[in-house]
Amino acid sequence: MRAPHRELEQLKRELSGPPSDFSAAFLKTQDLRRLIQKYADVVDEGAVRLLGKILTHQPYLAQKQAYFLARETTLALQDLLETSPRLNVVRQAHRILERLCLEPHGACQRAACEALGTLAVPMAPPDLPLDIDPHSVPVLSWHDVVNPWGSADPGGPWHACGRSFWKTEPKTGRLLVLKTAQEPESARALFREIQWIRFLHDNPILRFEDKAQLPAPLTPNGSWLCRVNPLPKVCPPYGNGYQDKLWAIAFSAPLAYFDYPNQPVQGRMLPKAAFLAAMIRSARMLARLASRGIVHTAPIPLFHNRVQSHRREDGGLYRWPRAGRLDRWLASCDYPNFGASGLRDLEHLEPAGASGVSLYEQMGAHFLSFFLVFGSYFRNRDRRLRGLQASGTPVDVRHWFDKPFLIKLIESIFRAYYEAFTGHEAPMAILGHLAPLVERMIEEMGVDRHMEEILRVTDQHGMSDEEFWTFLEERGYSRAEARRYVRGQEDVVLLTGPHLGAFNDRISLPEMIQFVGAAAALCVSGRYFHEHHGTGNFGLRAT
Repeated sequence: MRAPHRELEQLKRELSGPPSDFSAAFLKTQDLRRLIQKYADVVDEGAVRLLGKILTHQPYLAQKQAYFLARETTLALQDLLETSPRLNVVRQAHRILERLCLEPHGACQRAACEALGTLAVPMAPPDLPLDIDPHSVPVLSWHDVVNPWGSADPGGPWHACGRSFWKTEPKTGRLLVLKTAQEPESARALFREIQWIRFLHDNPILRFEDKAQLPAPLTPNGSWLCRVNPLPKVCPPYGNGYQDKLWAIAFSAPLAYFDYPNQPVQGRMLPKAAFLAAMIRSARMLARLASRGIVHTAPIPLFHNRVQSHRREDGGLYRWPRAGRLDRWLASCDYPNFGASGLRDLEHLEPAGASGVSLYEQMGAHFLSFFLVFGSYFRNRDRRLRGLQASGTPVDVRHWFDKPFLIKLIESIFRAYYEAFTGHEAPMAILGHLAPLVERMIEEMGVDRHMEEILRVTDQHGMSDEEFWTFLEERGYSRAEARRYVRGQEDVVLLTGPHLGAFNDRISLPEMIQFVGAAAALCVSGRYFHEHHGTGNFGLRAT
């Protein structure tokens, strides 16, 4: 058996000589990675430099299978980060990966982000909340449900928001909220939500700056989940009208709990400073939870194809690392689960990794949700201007976007999220990459180029005739137009956008996906290196 030093030098000569063909380079890189895994202590800075050159060698990057070589190479660097006893080697490998994750090198940019983003950061997520049989919970009167306030019915009118009813309690200056469900599965989600509300409210280790911004649990008649019989007629109609025995949870919430910062109020958008403050508050909350192994899995609803959701194994949900077309991005931003007061809809919390999705990907979804909501803030000043004009040309409102403010939003959110997740100052060398990203965001979010989705014949087969016609009417067809179609006879084109990308195609804004990956990767790697080496990002300067 050859000594590891001699084997390392042989591999270095082979990889640093005249460029190998792609397949040979891939096999030799695999050999080098196997050597690193067995003898990380013998690997020197020359080998690290060589791996960096392989990652940026243009003939390799031009290959269709470039990602697989890049992935093998970045995993070799990741192995060094985690196992090399030489700090100079660790620092050099980290610098290479950090630099590449911020540069538009395609395959190696993605691979570098994945290598940094999958570094193991220690955390002890809580267990999933317990399940419950919804039919076993007590049935309470309206008086018993609202009694946690200490009065039969706090003053003021009741209001509806989705499936929640709320009113203001004058003594506390907070809202009394009843969130309801009609179906047993939704009732189970309510039970999870009230337990998460309880966990966040009672757990001091989360160190939220202002716990008054969190909902606080209430226990009507000592119950976390109950059924209300009957729901009084003072409440607005629910669904098809008055309902008996709705499942419900009760909690108090800050006054701005149902305020959506990206929506106009009385025709005016929230001032920029207030919008920025709301976004920073939510970013800190999401990151603080993630640092403790708790992730919000739906800051906004993200879909690749809603129209195919019923027959796709993934339900049509969006997985941003795949960089596919993003369905109805503006519609997804209508009711974000980070409101003016902070986070809402806590039924979507789960322990990190519980669903099989990595923390890196879930954190990336947080950043993606913020960036989309930023775009909606500029678009929502007039919600009527969406889609195609009478002439058939796309609506173009790029002039509504404030480029310096959009840069400030992205910078501030990254800084707030990074510092809440790692506990340390953010590396701001990332700022030099924001101007090109923002220009592309304005270009794609400001012009509604992609409006079409297609209802395939295959999808129509799963509907009745009435469901098929209703589906078309809900997406813009008149009743008469919808009934001219025969279910299952032909594909139907629907103008349901704007989307980011053509139907079943790639996202039209890949720069945003690249930046999302970089932001999430830097957060994970910053946390990893602070905990293992007492310092964060070796290659990116904090300012």
